[in-house]
Amino acid sequence: MRRRVLVLAAGAGLCAPMIARPAAAQERLRISLDTNPTHVRNRYTERFVEELRKRAGDRIQAEIFPSAQLFRDRDVARSLRQGSVEMGIPGLWNLDGIEPNTAMTTLPMFYGVAPEAVYRVMDGPVGQQINQRMEQRLRVKVLGRWIDIGYNHLYSVTRPINHYDDVRGMRIRSPGGSANAARIRVLGGSAVLIPWPDVPLALSQGVVDGLITTHESSVTAKLWDSGMRYGFEDRQYFGQYVPMVSMQFWNRLSPELRKAMTEAWEAIVDGQRSQAAAAQAAARDTLISHGVRMVQPPEEEVAQARRRLMAAQDEIVAELKMDRDMVEAVMRELRAANVSF
Repeated sequence: MRRRVLVLAAGAGLCAPMIARPAAAQERLRISLDTNPTHVRNRYTERFVEELRKRAGDRIQAEIFPSAQLFRDRDVARSLRQGSVEMGIPGLWNLDGIEPNTAMTTLPMFYGVAPEAVYRVMDGPVGQQINQRMEQRLRVKVLGRWIDIGYNHLYSVTRPINHYDDVRGMRIRSPGGSANAARIRVLGGSAVLIPWPDVPLALSQGVVDGLITTHESSVTAKLWDSGMRYGFEDRQYFGQYVPMVSMQFWNRLSPELRKAMTEAWEAIVDGQRSQAAAAQAAARDTLISHGVRMVQPPEEEVAQARRRLMAAQDEIVAELKMDRDMVEAVMRELRAANVSF
């Protein structure tokens, strides 16, 4: 009997280290988006999660919360700073109240310019400077290059926009940002700030006469059901999203997992940019098939509008307290890319 007890005790001793050894730690990564699951941002965030799983296994448990289930984009920066969520990918237009220079690509000098000119500036030293400022102000980590939503245009419910003069007197939904509001004002309309989830109701109830958004966003929200009938493809600005992670979350990660996060993000950027452009082209066809009439202003009219808008740029820069030296550096880059203003 005594021998049996000793054997059992020895067996228990051998098992004890196995019982005491903790399971591999897992970090929960909640990703807040305010667009719906079919949106190109959401679809490529899913790709990011897949790439992250390849590199980190189950050590990071990532979950996407679409359609503002957690936070609207206008609130996600504050939530990241507070540690209320681990990751967000907000549009730049939601950030200029915190870091003014994030409004750079919405300034008049970018009106109607090609995506390649935007990439030339924002993938380079200026973009890195802006990332560093966002990291300091928001206490976040910017994972890497920004992804695209694409061109934002003017759309109307109440009347067609065939020429720039038709914008006068219109109440235009703005996605946010002082530069967007100023651009609408210079073109003769009045800006009304409405969060994206509230746009369909605002259109159907006549709160606004039109809006600034993209073809793809219009399709995902089926805005023709809310009365949208006309599009004016003036390329108001080229929208991008910033991948940001709460510093509270980032600081908990090992160097290996941090590398997995940044590599997983970089793996999806080029594909997302290409798919965003394709999604916008396909969405344009979809809008037309649902009765939305499109007008493309001639390039010379777009250039004239850009020059007209430039008269307001200094005012916008001063109002937002943007870095004037940075603005001047960007203007030089754009001129080198053959953009006239």
